[in-house]
Amino acid sequence: MTVLNQMQTTIQEEDQLPALAVQAFNNAFKQASSTAVVVYAKDQQLLKRSASGQMQVLQDLSSAYVVMSTSQRIFNRNNSVE
Repeated sequence: MTVLNQMQTTIQEEDQLPALAVQAFNNAFKQASSTAVVVYAKDQQLLKRSASGQMQVLQDLSSAYVVMSTSQRIFNRNNSVE
């Protein structure tokens, strides 16, 4: 069973949450890459990094990125009728 606790936070603490999340992810990535093989995307390339620091390019991802044209249909919201 999962228990969720509601924490009382100030506005300043809430403003710091995104920065703390990025810092936590960065620390976890550094720890994982120092102990195991890590595969990640950087600069439109799929990279494999071993624990010894050796980098290997697995695949070029530049063709995987697609620029989508924006249309007005995306920004229109449907009004809900109750």
